[in-house]
Amino acid sequence: MIKEEEKILDYFSLLKKRRILGTSYLFIGDNFSLVKGVVKLISCSENALFCDICWDCERINSENHPDLFLIEPQNFSITIKRIKESQGFLQLKSFHSNKKVLIIKGGENLGHEAAGAFLKTLEEPPKNSFIAICVSKLEGLLPTIVSRCRKIFLPFKQTEIDSSSIRLVSHFLNGERIKFKNRKEFSHFLWTLIVSLRDYFVFQTTNGNNHLLKTRENQDFLKPYRPEEMEGILGDILKIYSMRNNINENLALNLIKMKL
Repeated sequence: MIKEEEKILDYFSLLKKRRILGTSYLFIGDNFSLVKGVVKLISCSENALFCDICWDCERINSENHPDLFLIEPQNFSITIKRIKESQGFLQLKSFHSNKKVLIIKGGENLGHEAAGAFLKTLEEPPKNSFIAICVSKLEGLLPTIVSRCRKIFLPFKQTEIDSSSIRLVSHFLNGERIKFKNRKEFSHFLWTLIVSLRDYFVFQTTNGNNHLLKTRENQDFLKPYRPEEMEGILGDILKIYSMRNNINENLALNLIKMKL
């Protein structure tokens, strides 16, 4: 397990310990094993994180836990039928765990009708439920769904780390003017910035280290934010990222500077 994955698990462990765990989370990235780790952490009663050998952990690993409902796209679509089935599941009492868990893989494949029905669940989530929506991209996901979830940006895989994007983000955070060779470089820059700010915002109270924010100059550039400010800033930059193929690059940078 890489350090960035441990940070996310530590974050959810802290939420669980303080009894302030939210209901609906949007996991952005391609790391489903980490999402399952979060679910095991929530359900496991044997360990501060998760033991991986107890009854709950074993059944979550095999995806046949009675308090877990998993939805996956069929033919690149999630139907309203599956959403209604999940709504019925969440209304039931827990069988063994403290929470009923709903995981939606490939949430960007929610059909219009299914997404509309699912919004009702997000607006009034049942007590003792945990909803995890997993997406690899935000295109196609209703903004109203995005706005109703706490956002967790999953760490890059080692093969996805782009040193040029890291340098650009570092220069940008220090107030330097930056230019992009093409849209692909612009896209990598935005995503690296989002992940970097995620690390800074979420882990600043636990002294988490960030490879982009280690220098004194970077630390001075970013001020402390209240939790509601953090989520708002990330949400706004996320919207810019979703428009990355059409938005003017200089306009995007100026908007981000205004947010920070």
